[in-house]
Amino acid sequence: MAQGYARIAGMAVPWLTVGKLVLNNLDAIIGVMRPALTRKKVEAVANQAEIVSQQIAELQTAAATNAEQIKDLAEQLKSVVTALDDAARSVAIDRAKTRRFALAAIGVSIIAVAVAVTSILLR
Repeated sequence: MAQGYARIAGMAVPWLTVGKLVLNNLDAIIGVMRPALTRKKVEAVANQAEIVSQQIAELQTAAATNAEQIKDLAEQLKSVVTALDDAARSVAIDRAKTRRFALAAIGVSIIAVAVAVTSILLR
C-alpha cells in the first residue's frame, strides 16, 4: 500500500519537471516545429508560379509530417490514458483492502474493549 503511494508520488515529480521544461522552452519548440516555407523575394516576381508550386509542395510535405506526428501523439495519449486507468483501478483495489483492514481493526478493538470491560465488572 505504502509502496503504491510512493510510486504515485514519485511519478508526479518527473512530470512536473518535464512540464516546466516544456513551458519554459515553448517558444523555441514552436520555432523549431514551424515549417520553413520558401519566402518570396522581391526580385523573383517573374518566378512567382515556380515559388507557389514549391510552397505547395512544402505545405503538402509539412501536412503529411504533421499527420504522422498527430498519429504518434494519439497513440501515446492512448497508452497514457490506459496506464492512468490501470493505476486508478489499482488504487481503488488498494483503498478497498485498506478499508476492510480498518473495519476489521475497529471490530477487533470493540471486542477487546468489551472483553476488558466485562473482565473488570466481573472481578
